[in-house]
Amino acid sequence: MVAAAVIGSAVVGAAVSSKASSKSAKAQISASNTAAAAQKEASNTAAAAQERAAALALEAQRTASAESIAAAKEAAAIAQQAQNEANFQAQNLERLRYNEARIADEKAFTGAEAALGKGYDTALDAYRSSYAAAQAASDAGFGTALGDVNRGFDTALTDVNRGYDEAQAAAELGYTTARGDFEQAYQRQGEFQQPYIRSGLTAQEQIMQLMGLGGDTTAANYGEYARPFGTDQFQQDPGYAFRQAEGLKGLERSASARGGILSGGALKNIQRFGQDLASQEYQNAFNRAQAERAARLNTLGGLSASGQAASNVMTGAAGTLGSNNAANALARAQATSANSIGRGVTTGNLATSRGAATSDIAMRRGATTSANALNLGEATAGIGLARGNTSAQNFLNQGAMTKANDEAYYGRVGGLTLDRGTNIANNAFYVSDAAQRGAQNIGNAATTGAYNVGNAASRSAYDVGNANANAAINAGNARTSGYAGTANAFTNALGQITGYAINAPMDKAIMGYYARKT
Repeated sequence: MVAAAVIGSAVVGAAVSSKASSKSAKAQISASNTAAAAQKEASNTAAAAQERAAALALEAQRTASAESIAAAKEAAAIAQQAQNEANFQAQNLERLRYNEARIADEKAFTGAEAALGKGYDTALDAYRSSYAAAQAASDAGFGTALGDVNRGFDTALTDVNRGYDEAQAAAELGYTTARGDFEQAYQRQGEFQQPYIRSGLTAQEQIMQLMGLGGDTTAANYGEYARPFGTDQFQQDPGYAFRQAEGLKGLERSASARGGILSGGALKNIQRFGQDLASQEYQNAFNRAQAERAARLNTLGGLSASGQAASNVMTGAAGTLGSNNAANALARAQATSANSIGRGVTTGNLATSRGAATSDIAMRRGATTSANALNLGEATAGIGLARGNTSAQNFLNQGAMTKANDEAYYGRVGGLTLDRGTNIANNAFYVSDAAQRGAQNIGNAATTGAYNVGNAASRSAYDVGNANANAAINAGNARTSGYAGTANAFTNALGQITGYAINAPMDKAIMGYYARKT
């Protein structure tokens, strides 16, 4: 829009100027030359003045920057020294506080450990005294109870032994009385059977003597029945002798009656008689002898049998006596055994009871001793554990306090060291910033001066060129023909447009520079 306005204005001006161009051509050429010369001189003077002002401003800026940097360095050195001193004093103070805290922690720990040890020893002594008293009471109770049990056992054992002795005496009395009764009955039975036994023994001895088996060997009849029946026994037969005597008497009377002595015939008769008689009477004599022997032996056998029966009775009586005595002895043995077993069982029961009571007392004593020892152990372990826990806690507390003190100390010392480094960095930064700002100011001053000088030279050259161009245009306009006004007008318009196009970037740059400065 500005360009259109400029062009429009130029065109209008060209139309107006075209009319007056002819009249003013000469005056314009002269005025243009004069203005061009004046413009050139003014431009040279302004450029020289601008260059001198830029040089003075740059020198002043350099001096101010140097003084500012020196002042910043001096201030930084003074501040750094003060900060170092303050940091040193602060670290000494922190170190003193740290040492005092460590000493106080160590003292507190030592005091706590001493108090803990004293409390532990006191508690342990109390537990041990209590254990000793409890154990002494347990031992005393054990001794008393054991003495009572033993006394009870001895008393009961004495009663058992006395009962055994009385029962044994009664058993012995019963045995002796029964044995006496049995012996007396046996003796009375022997008195009753003794005559039969004696007659039986006599008859037995007589039989043995007659049979030649025993008895008096010098007796006339010893072995009489053991010898066989012979002539001697036959001739001794009374019947045979009687009949022989009677027969012989008859023969002798017969012979006397005949008046002669014994003749041969008579002798033969006698012989025949004797032979016939012996033959006839031998069996009779044998039978009579056998009958007599049998009768005698039967009588002796009867007596012997009655003696044997009496002996059997006494044997039975002796067996009965033996059985009764054996039964009596067995009864006594059984009574004695029962008494002994009873005493043994009772004594065993008493011993078992005493053993059980003693074992129970011993077990109770052991249990009490074990409980006392266990209580002492648990109490000792408890206070030991409590002491260990408390000591561990004291160590932990001491470690925690030491760690806290260390962390606080080294944290504060680190903070002080960091602050010192920060201060040193800040002081260096301030000095560097001052130098940077001085250099920047000097650079800005040099740039501004160079820009101003360049701008002045450019402006001067522009003004000179513009004046020359205007003079040439004016002269050309004056020389041209009828259309010179229009051409001059268009030329002026073109010059205005060209001037606007040339000046617009410079003007924009200058405006931007001053806008940045503000």
